Order: sequence, then structure tokens, then C-alpha cells
Amino acid sequence: MQDIWRHIHFLLPMQDAARAACVSHSFLCSWRCYPNLIFTEETMCSKENLRKRTVGSNGIQDYNNNIHHVLTNHSGAGVRKFRLEYHVPYDAKSYHRLSSWLQIAVTPSIEELNLVVWKRKKKATFNFPITLLSDMCKGSIQHLHLANVDLHPTFQLGLRTLKSLHLHGVNITGDELGCLLSNSFALAHLRLQYCHDLIRLEIPCLLQRLRFLEVLECSLQVLEINAPNISRSRLLDFNVKLSLGKSRKMKYLMLNNSCVISYAIDNLPSCAPKVETLTIHSSYEIINAPVASGRFCHLKILIIYFFGFHSHRDYDYLSLVSFFDASPLLEKFVLFVSPVQSKYDWFEGDPTSLRQMSEHRHRNLKSVKISSFCPQKSMVELARHILENATSLECLTLDTTPASYRCSGDILDRQCPPLETECIRDAHKSLLAVRTYIDGKVPSTVKLNLIGPCTRCYAL
Repeated sequence: MQDIWRHIHFLLPMQDAARAACVSHSFLCSWRCYPNLIFTEETMCSKENLRKRTVGSNGIQDYNNNIHHVLTNHSGAGVRKFRLEYHVPYDAKSYHRLSSWLQIAVTPSIEELNLVVWKRKKKATFNFPITLLSDMCKGSIQHLHLANVDLHPTFQLGLRTLKSLHLHGVNITGDELGCLLSNSFALAHLRLQYCHDLIRLEIPCLLQRLRFLEVLECSLQVLEINAPNISRSRLLDFNVKLSLGKSRKMKYLMLNNSCVISYAIDNLPSCAPKVETLTIHSSYEIINAPVASGRFCHLKILIIYFFGFHSHRDYDYLSLVSFFDASPLLEKFVLFVSPVQSKYDWFEGDPTSLRQMSEHRHRNLKSVKISSFCPQKSMVELARHILENATSLECLTLDTTPASYRCSGDILDRQCPPLETECIRDAHKSLLAVRTYIDGKVPSTVKLNLIGPCTRCYAL
């Protein structure tokens, strides 16, 4: 930077050169104390590299050289926000450059540290220096976001100002995470994703301010949540033994597991009595929904995804009425069934053979949507039951396709996602079944949204 200004001075008159020297000196001083340092492809790459969405071998070298030039000219004083996307060079044998940059930027005044390491295959993972957290910034850091690094604290760090912790693809054990969280009384948001060394995890009760917890695909076997004031949780993991302990203030809960519907009905009324929005991702169900042992006194929104390929082919969707009966305030229900699972047991016959569950009234249910709707017997029975017993129902949406999005219709280059011909035929059969078995049950006060294949994008 000094060299650039030196060349400019030679091209200017003496008076202008003196003025430029003052400006350059002031600018250089301000830059050396600049508080927000953000090094990403968007800020450090040419537009050409961004359009290619890649950083080649030469691009990586230039990218890292630019970062190095800026940081080595920075005093390190006053850095409050440091965000770095580091691309490991092809010929790198160590992470010495990255370590030196962190030593410059991570100071006792830093409030936010966001580090993402994009390493090459067969390269060793970067071992994040714990001393930076324990010695340099434990009294100032509020937001710590790390991705694709090793993190192995062996002693309590005492990050007493930490408010959010996001770990993505980080190699850390449950005990090591406990060291990291020790005395983190200000923590409000904890997100853990793809941290596969976490086998057993306990969220301690000392995290009194923790409001939002996300544990996503971490290969956990045991998860125990004792933080008492969590209001929102996303728990997307398979085969985890879950204990909600003292988390009785939870209002928004997302669960992803096998046989999670039975677990939710049996356990959540007692351990999460204040949940208002419940989202369930079920990969495998071998029994129908049981009769609820308690009541969801605050539940207003229920969303259920059946996305596995191995659920029992005779699953009784009508048994989900148990959820309705246990949720007197339920207003919205969404059901998505994977196309493979929905092909079994299509109903064709006398509608008088369809089951009816009398003496059930769902007085607050206003909106229902079933995606990948098909004329499976119990699914038809569920739709008819809702129409007959949801006295406040305003809208019933039956989507006969598995499309995750649709074209807008007025944009010529926007198309619906591709569907196989068999899937399109099945959707048309489902439309016919709705008109045969369900249309006649729709009250005049209810709007029926019947969605079929897009006529612009799908043609038989």
C-alpha cells in the first residue's frame, strides 16, 4: 500500500503530492486499526473467479497473498470482527500461514470470530489453537463460528461473554465441548452440525440463557438436554436416545428420528408441555400412532414428514387422529409422505367400507395440507375424517405430486422439477380418487385446493 502511494506522489505536483501524503498516511493509520476484517471469495476474489465459482491453484495463491498483505500491514489493535474463508494451497505442508494470521487478528478486543477452512483431500485438518481462546479473547468474544477444524480443549475455558457457538464439521468430543462451554453463562444459541466425534452430549443446566439449540446430523447416540430455558430446538439426527430433562419452556421443536411419532406422543406432553410448533421427520415407523398418554395443551402447528423408504407398508394414517385429540388448540396440520411409501394399498371400492371415527371434534383446526396425496385407504379416511370433524376448517390442500417447488407460469425459463411419467399418471389417478371419495364430503365453508401435475411442464 505504501508503494502504491509512493508511485502516485511522483506523478503529482509538489503541493498535491504533499496533500496526498497526508491523506495516504491517515488512511494507512486508519486501516491498521480497522475493526472489521472480512476475507471471503466475495471480498478478495476477482469477479471472473466468482463467476466460475471456483478458486484455482493460481487463484488460491493470489487470494492468500492478498490476505497476507492486508494482515501483515494491520496492527492487530482494535479488531472486533474477523471472518476468514481459508483455502488450503495445493502445495501446503502446514497451516503456518493461517496460524500467523490468527495470532494477528485474535486479540483481547475481538467480539466475533468466524473461520471456515476449505482443505484439499488428503490434507490434515487444521488444529485450532486453544490458547487463542483461553488467553487472548475469553473476556470479549461473543460469537464463535468454526468449520472444518479440529478443536480439542482439555481444560475449562471460561468464555463468559460467548453468546453464540456454531461448529460445522468440527472434530470435538462431548467432554471437550463441555470444556468449551464451561462457564459460558451468556450462551444463547448453540448449533452443532456434522460433528461426528460427538457420541454422548449433555447440555448442562448452567446454560440458563440458552434459547436456541440445533443438533444436526452429528451421529449422536445419547442427547440429554437440561438447559431449562430453551424455547426453540432443531434435532435432526438418527437413532439418538433423547432426554429433554428440565427443558420445559420449549415452544418450537423439530425432531428427526426413527419411530419418532410414537416417542413424541408418549413423552412430549410431560417433558415439553409448552411446545407450540412441532415438526417431525420420521425415517421409519413400524407401529401406528398410539393413543396419547397426555395432552399437548399449547400445540398449534403440527408438521409430519414421512421421508423414509422402509416404513411399514400398512401404516395407518388415520391413527394420527390421536395427535389431534391430544391437541385441543391445534390450528394447522401438514403431512408429507414420500412417493415411494404412498404407492401401497390404493383404495378402489365402496366408500361405505371406509372407517369412521365418531365422537371426535377438532374445534380449532383451520388449515390442513397433505403432500403426495394418494388414494391409500387410510389416507383417504384421514382426509374424510378431517372434513367431517374439524368444525372450524377453512382450507384443505391435497397435493397429488411430490414436487418441492413449481414454476410460476409466467416465466418461460422457469420449469417444475422433472417427474417420471409413472409419477404423473399416479397423480392423475389421485385426482380422480379425490373427486370420487372426498369431493362430496367438503362443506360449503371449506375451500378445497386440489393440486395436480403442472399442465405446462408435464404432458402425458
